[in-house]
Amino acid sequence: MTIDQKELALAAEHPRGTERRRLSKYRQALNDAFAYASLPEADRDAIVRWAEVRRRILESAGLDHDPANLADPLLPYARLREQVLEGERLAAGGTAFSDPGGDLVAAVRALRSGA
Repeated sequence: MTIDQKELALAAEHPRGTERRRLSKYRQALNDAFAYASLPEADRDAIVRWAEVRRRILESAGLDHDPANLADPLLPYARLREQVLEGERLAAGGTAFSDPGGDLVAAVRALRSGA
């Protein structure tokens, strides 16, 4: 899962629209860890990829959920990360997993491999 600078720039420029396009069909999975865990791996990969893009733009530009933007808010990054990791933990059979922080793609890879 490679994320390039062009993708990061586009996401930082249009975060809400990009998030809506990428995640709208996964609304139920983003609100229910069991629904997330039941998604095919390719769909979970799409969510993981966007969540990692969000982590990177949060770190570089400070861009995250804005409670003042009631019309079109981003999901809070911490909640998105938590949901992804819980869903992946369930998909992996419910094994214990401690979030190492940092790169979400690497964390999910470790969780999926049982490391």
